[in-house]
Amino acid sequence: MTDLTESALILARQKVFGLEKHERTRERFKELAQGAATLLSAAGSVSVDEVTRRLEAEFDVWVPQPIVVSDPGGHVAWLKDRRQDIEFAYWNRYAEWLKKDWKPSTVEALDEATDQILELLEDPARSGIWKTYGMVYGQVQSGKTASYTGLICKAADAGYQVIVVLTSQHESLRHQTQARLDKEFLGFNSKLSRNPDADSSVIIGVGTLGMKKPTICQPVTTQVSDFTAAQFQGTPVNINEVSILVVAKKNARILGNLKDWLGNFCTEGEDPRSIKNIPLLLIDDEADYASVDTKRPKKGSSQSDPDHDPTAINKAIRGLLDQFDKRAYIAYTATPFANIFIPDKTNHPTHGEDLFPKNFLVALEPPSNYCGPEVVFGLEDPSAAEIREPLPITRPVDDHEYWLPDSHKKGYRPGKQLPPSLIEALDAFVLGTAVRRVRARDHDVGGGHNTMLVHVTRWTDVQGEIARQIEDHLQGMSADWGDYGKAGRELRERLLTLWEDDFSPTHDEIVGRDDVSALAGPPTTWADVEYFIPLILDEASSNVKRINGTAADVLEYQSTTPVTVVAVGGDKLSRGLTLEGLTVSYYLRASKTYDTLLQMGRWFGYRSGYLDVTRLYTTTELVNYYVHITRANRELMDLTAAVSRARQTPKHVGLRVLDGQGNLQVTAATKMRSSQVMTVSLSASRAETLVMRTDTDAQAQNYSRLERLIEEIEPASPVPQDKLEGAGRGFFRQDVPPQAVIDFLEGFYVSPRVLTANPENLVPYIKNQVAKGELLRWTVAITGGASTIPLKKLGVPLVKRRTITHSRVLDGECEVGVLVSPAHEAIGLTSDKVTEAFNLTVQDFLDSGKGREPKRASGESLRKLRDPSEGLLLIYPIDPISSDIEVSDSNVPIVGYAVVFPHSEKAKKVRYRVNQVFLDSLRKAIEEDAEGDE
Repeated sequence: MTDLTESALILARQKVFGLEKHERTRERFKELAQGAATLLSAAGSVSVDEVTRRLEAEFDVWVPQPIVVSDPGGHVAWLKDRRQDIEFAYWNRYAEWLKKDWKPSTVEALDEATDQILELLEDPARSGIWKTYGMVYGQVQSGKTASYTGLICKAADAGYQVIVVLTSQHESLRHQTQARLDKEFLGFNSKLSRNPDADSSVIIGVGTLGMKKPTICQPVTTQVSDFTAAQFQGTPVNINEVSILVVAKKNARILGNLKDWLGNFCTEGEDPRSIKNIPLLLIDDEADYASVDTKRPKKGSSQSDPDHDPTAINKAIRGLLDQFDKRAYIAYTATPFANIFIPDKTNHPTHGEDLFPKNFLVALEPPSNYCGPEVVFGLEDPSAAEIREPLPITRPVDDHEYWLPDSHKKGYRPGKQLPPSLIEALDAFVLGTAVRRVRARDHDVGGGHNTMLVHVTRWTDVQGEIARQIEDHLQGMSADWGDYGKAGRELRERLLTLWEDDFSPTHDEIVGRDDVSALAGPPTTWADVEYFIPLILDEASSNVKRINGTAADVLEYQSTTPVTVVAVGGDKLSRGLTLEGLTVSYYLRASKTYDTLLQMGRWFGYRSGYLDVTRLYTTTELVNYYVHITRANRELMDLTAAVSRARQTPKHVGLRVLDGQGNLQVTAATKMRSSQVMTVSLSASRAETLVMRTDTDAQAQNYSRLERLIEEIEPASPVPQDKLEGAGRGFFRQDVPPQAVIDFLEGFYVSPRVLTANPENLVPYIKNQVAKGELLRWTVAITGGASTIPLKKLGVPLVKRRTITHSRVLDGECEVGVLVSPAHEAIGLTSDKVTEAFNLTVQDFLDSGKGREPKRASGESLRKLRDPSEGLLLIYPIDPISSDIEVSDSNVPIVGYAVVFPHSEKAKKVRYRVNQVFLDSLRKAIEEDAEGDE
């Protein structure tokens, strides 16, 4: 029976691969299962329900289509014609290897995406001189390494002979990247041998699958050695005869040595000397770090001026590329802001072209099982029917100053007593690891390595002292656990309290949510968890690692036995380094550099079977900065999609950023070091106050303006019921004159962090459009919510919103992940218009390969169909009590608003000035920390 079920599953699975992604529904799975069962009926009965269930489990993850922006000029399409002649031996091994842990749909999506990227490169067999500059970007920890590994496999199969991968400036990351490519590309351990045919014992990873061996690719670097020219003196490595792989740090000296060694293969007697007919693929990982030329040219000159001297690593990369007459440079990054503003026309007489991705940009949307910052912080989900709340897994840290002040310097000695928040984080790591052990034992889910990350300082000597304190603390816990006196009893009570007050309710809340319930594991009992605690304490106390440039510790996850490790570090952990099974993260990093925000991204990723036990301990300020970056990344992804639809080229992305939305513009400004004066287009946009002031004056003033607005619009016509589908309770008026909206906005107190939705921007735009015969009538909605407290005068229940940090907010402000309820942008539109917008949204989802139908019309589609003469003002009176917002008068609501503008052909861009204090503080948060750990 089992064999028949497996046979039926194989038959049905092949049919599924032939379906369009939007056709992969339960009903179709059942049809295919029935068909397979019928074919095998002569051999016995097959459970159609079981095959259907297995198909659903395998194909429950969907991956959107990549967004591609390209400049076809000079490119010759080639892959379709050559495909049948290429034996994809490297790729076939890698795909088979991934199937051990990946769902079939995600392997299929990677195959399609890497095909698209490969096609954007030139055919390695193409004659003549050619060069490609591209960039691939996506969410942090979402699978970019898998993308470039797949691309390397296919490029090697197609004939790219020299493959260079540049990592960060730290050997630990270079080692990890080399080890991964050894396992997933080469198939043998470069640390032991460069020739797997000479010693079969070095075979690892894809090499153990027994599949056909591809043409050998010689590793020039190994897991224990970056490139050094000396090791190749007298060694017969000839790139004319064998393909090579180089995994090198971004170090100007190392890259210079590599260039000098490759110079041995340049054609003699030509000026300039170059390597002929040997195609190069250079992958620049974390390409916004160190690769971009950040030197400003002299006043009145440009980066093409002969006197301009680029930064050392940028210059080294360009020099390496210029040696090859056939070359492809592909930047990979999660934060492409710096790269899209590289001057696109630089042509230095000595250093040649800069690294602007002039030929293509590819934006990778993450799979549906990816748990990223938009999910964690509860930012808007365009496909959801309900508001997405922040996950209940962030914990605020505000008790560290006595232990480690934000202003500490090198040589500082932390206080002897760990702060309570760090003690709780360590407790949470012990409990979370124990839960994962129980689930792995009893349910075969949520197992694997377990890592806790502690990142609180850039100074390596301070990191060392903190690691010692944590080691002592864990050893003390381990000893106390075996003590059945007072110390042991107090420890057990402390952990049990955390279990009952935190872990149990958090598990229940996540399991109860439709969007993430599949990522939580099955429930566990305290008795089962308690059984594993002494073993985990023993493992963790002996495995506290110092991960920085001066320590000898390295993170090794090679063992099949789960590793339990606490990693203490700084910059070395922040870029690209994979922390397997990362369960608890503790961040302070007072300097708030861009590396810190990226390091927070080490936490995001795939947490199937244990999302409910993950925890993020950090400061509210760092969360706010990260939310800003996340929103800017989302806006950039949306903008890239718009450029793609318009069939424009990569240089237009940077140009459109300057006309884009607030988060995106300001983030870009910090990278460009530009003026704080910006322009924004409000046509077909929604401007909302996601950050709201909570100080006494603002609270009273804004509520007063709301009361006056109610008095002014009460005589206006109610919105008909057929234009309120899904709106819920509220006070709705139509045909409101624009002056009433202007009166409400003028004088409204907003946070300096509110950019586009600042009344100083909105009011001039409204007045300009009114003068052009648009926005002459308004629909105003004062929305009701889930609070038990009514809004005075109207009796409408106040709105409940959860703040991003899931805690009380400070500094006179609160920030929410989502303000606007999904159905509210349709208020005032007829049902026919809403249906038309929904159909547009469905088509957009199908075109982008999002794999599931949306549950509502998108705001973008609704704004396209709203009449240019009509605006929409949405007002959200938020209950501070049920929303857990600290205010001086809890009887007065916090007022937030969103202004929805229809598409306009007459729209004039609004110029505005960003608050300089905010711009300066944001620049500190997102600029690169070139010095790293010290």
